[in-house]
Amino acid sequence: MSKFLNNNIDLRDSIVEMVAVFGLVFFGLGAVALGSFYFLGGIDAGFNILNTFIIAFAHGFYIFVAIASFSRISGAHINPAVTISMWVHKKISSKKALFYLVAQFIGGILGGIVWSLIFNSPVGVHSLSSELFTTSVIAGLSLEIICTAFLTAVIFSTIDNESHFMTALAIGVTVCLGIIASLPFTGGSLNPARSLGPAVAFGEYKDIWIYFVGPIIGAIIGSFIGNLFNPNEN
Repeated sequence: MSKFLNNNIDLRDSIVEMVAVFGLVFFGLGAVALGSFYFLGGIDAGFNILNTFIIAFAHGFYIFVAIASFSRISGAHINPAVTISMWVHKKISSKKALFYLVAQFIGGILGGIVWSLIFNSPVGVHSLSSELFTTSVIAGLSLEIICTAFLTAVIFSTIDNESHFMTALAIGVTVCLGIIASLPFTGGSLNPARSLGPAVAFGEYKDIWIYFVGPIIGAIIGSFIGNLFNPNEN
């Protein structure tokens, strides 16, 4: 099996991407589910400061671990928006980009399905805030664009960094910060596969288009910004 995969690099790398995104959704939803087990001060834990940091840290730390583990194999995109931005800059072929996108979405859906078998009610489904306060479409879309732009700018500015550890750490911390900033308003996606997985698993598609359009636009913008700060691109 190993020999077969090594002879089919695109397939091997796509499987790595699928596994990596599965892990992101599985552990990400696990962190969100934690908040369902307690309440603080009568306020839903999903809007509690501690829970926000738990969710952000879980996603960011997982991304750090996944990049450290998989980047030398597949590049560890772990995000369709990142894959599209890599394709825009011709860092991967159209064939490989298509393989990655399919694999990433499958991984996200599988991760969501696992939690749908564990949880009776939707968990980790992204939508614009409408309970404690209302987030408009423009505000939500803007947040997803800006946070994903920062993420992709960091990715492209550190892509040739000699320190593999620091690259993984910088990207993981940026994911964490992006989620902290956007979670109360949009749920903190920055990743179409992270949003699609639980949406499909629980049949909740409200505002789903925002989590495709926002991160993809943001990733493309951020990729050009990141290249400006990457000496190997100038």
